[in-house]
Amino acid sequence: MSIQELRTTVTGDDLAQAKTSLRIDPDDTFDDVLIRMLIKTARQDIINQVGDKIDDFFDNNDVFTMAVLVEVGHLYNHRDSTSTQEEFEVPMVQYSLINSLKDEYRYRMWLKDHPDQDADEVADDSAAGSDQNGQKGSEDNG
Repeated sequence: MSIQELRTTVTGDDLAQAKTSLRIDPDDTFDDVLIRMLIKTARQDIINQVGDKIDDFFDNNDVFTMAVLVEVGHLYNHRDSTSTQEEFEVPMVQYSLINSLKDEYRYRMWLKDHPDQDADEVADDSAAGSDQNGQKGSEDNG
């Protein structure tokens, strides 16, 4: 599904998955319009935080799906919070999921910008850099 479609479309399967996550009976359609709106809102928020230049990045991405479900759950459970006296923080797991998505997104963008690099070669270079940093740190301390 393209990023534009993620921002504007909620399939029946998406709705069913969110309702299961919220522990709402599938036959209860009272909040379906609200839940569809919350799914689009959560997707928009996460895509804005991560990036939108890789159109298929969010396709079949379990971390993205979980981040959407966590945010939908948070928004749904605190939907009637209108007072500035009481604030509800986003669950910490949401930050972890989004940071994980950002890391993967940046890596894919880097690979896109460096097509001559092999992913295995990058991993080897990264491991070698870690060894060098570790040795350098021990020399400075010793």
